[in-house]
Amino acid sequence: MATLKQRDVQQMQHFLHELYTLSNLEMLSTKAISALSQVVSSDVTAWSPVNFPQHRILPLISSKNFDSPLLEAIEQTASGHFYENPLVRHYLETNDGRAYKISDFLCEQELHRLEGFYHRCLRLFNAEEQMIVVLPISSANFPLRNLATDIVIALHRSKRNFSERDRLILNLLRPHLIQAYKNAQAVTQMQQELAQLHQTIEQLGMISLSATGQVQTMTRKSWELLRQYFQDSLPQAFHLPELLQNWVNYQIFLMSKGDNVTQIYPTLRIEQANQYLIVRLIYDHQQEQYILILEEHPLSSFSPELLTMLGLTSREAEVLFWSAKNKSTKEIASHLNCSDKTVAKHFEHIYEKLGVGTRVAAIMKALEMLGMIK
Repeated sequence: MATLKQRDVQQMQHFLHELYTLSNLEMLSTKAISALSQVVSSDVTAWSPVNFPQHRILPLISSKNFDSPLLEAIEQTASGHFYENPLVRHYLETNDGRAYKISDFLCEQELHRLEGFYHRCLRLFNAEEQMIVVLPISSANFPLRNLATDIVIALHRSKRNFSERDRLILNLLRPHLIQAYKNAQAVTQMQQELAQLHQTIEQLGMISLSATGQVQTMTRKSWELLRQYFQDSLPQAFHLPELLQNWVNYQIFLMSKGDNVTQIYPTLRIEQANQYLIVRLIYDHQQEQYILILEEHPLSSFSPELLTMLGLTSREAEVLFWSAKNKSTKEIASHLNCSDKTVAKHFEHIYEKLGVGTRVAAIMKALEMLGMIK
């Protein structure tokens, strides 16, 4: 039985330190084949995603620089002569991903008779021997066609001199390689999700402000909207236009004086051509900062949908809308197919939310908050 020396253990520890350094899938493959050569030497080490059910070798990464056409030729040849490789046949028959070498199954003369695998593939690596470990990566999350089911790490030498020490080290490292792949997979997914989130945020008109109302961050969309709607006082980097800054300062003053956390504060509405900009100020208690939300809308007439922007429910918005159309309680109830008492209850909620006591006052307050009257 093979035994390891102290130097072997130290090399493995160094490899594991490199392997578990945070990385995504692309970084892991390059890092693994580079660091592995320091533990088990080889002339060429390759990292190959493989779809075993489809007998397909996907684009591989090699420790040796090959021209892209040559790499593609190797992949196509390996896929075309999939079953000629005895290591592939052994894995398909046993599902044993531990380290095996060609000489475990074929003598030198038998190998040389393989026209496709040996002469058109293995010889391109200038190799007479190949040892592989297989990392199973298929799961229920990857049912799509053409995706890899396993990662094959293949080491090549020009002589048949892989030792039992080499096999033992690869088998000891294999579980760590599998775990490192899972870690890198999670990192890759998080990076993709963060990139999508960043792209989504950049498409929003959002500006974060300090507790004193100074700009901390500003998305590209918000910068574009400020330049479009405040042409008389163009914004500078990390500064709001003077008109908007004055409005923000006043809203912060109102919020600091308010003792009702559910109080609705007016929005700023600016019309331009066939569209308008709505600006809202929100206080983030956890981060102790303010958030400006800029929303652009097509210019439309007074509607229930517009009233929901004030925090009213869709039914409350409908009640207030028809009231603005000079409809009586009975007419509103008939239109909404509900009772007079239900309409009256909706008005109570509207008054509470808008801080008023009459229908006329509610209509005027709503128009004012929407920026439709001064």
